[in-house]
Amino acid sequence: MTERAEIADVYPTPYGYGVFVRAQSKTFMFYVDRDRGVALQNALEGSANLRPLTHEFFAQVLDGLDCRVVKVVFYHVDNGTFFTRIVLEMSNELGSKIIEIDGRPSDTLSIALRVGAPIFVEKSVLDAVDDMSEALKKLRGK
Repeated sequence: MTERAEIADVYPTPYGYGVFVRAQSKTFMFYVDRDRGVALQNALEGSANLRPLTHEFFAQVLDGLDCRVVKVVFYHVDNGTFFTRIVLEMSNELGSKIIEIDGRPSDTLSIALRVGAPIFVEKSVLDAVDDMSEALKKLRGK
């Protein structure tokens, strides 16, 4: 069972960037390095660069191949390390094909944000993480 989720915010921290993911029942957080944090923050804000960065480039490649990002799913967490899968659908004159590719959350989420694809979290992941809703409120000054 999965819950729909969204990137609630991306904040700089002394450890890189904290990425807050909000599902219906819980908000959780994971850290990424500075470059990936900036890429996620730019994707969240819809900022465009003069030249495409890796995630923008990859989204353009998918579009050129008539591939659609169906969704990104957080499917596992192990000792603070999150695992995501990006689900792609390719359609052409021969038919349709769906593939799932394992990827780092920072990469799969940056692509999902760039193309407007939905994000989901498996219930087992939500059960395993702490709720960071209050921490996010404090960061926002609420």
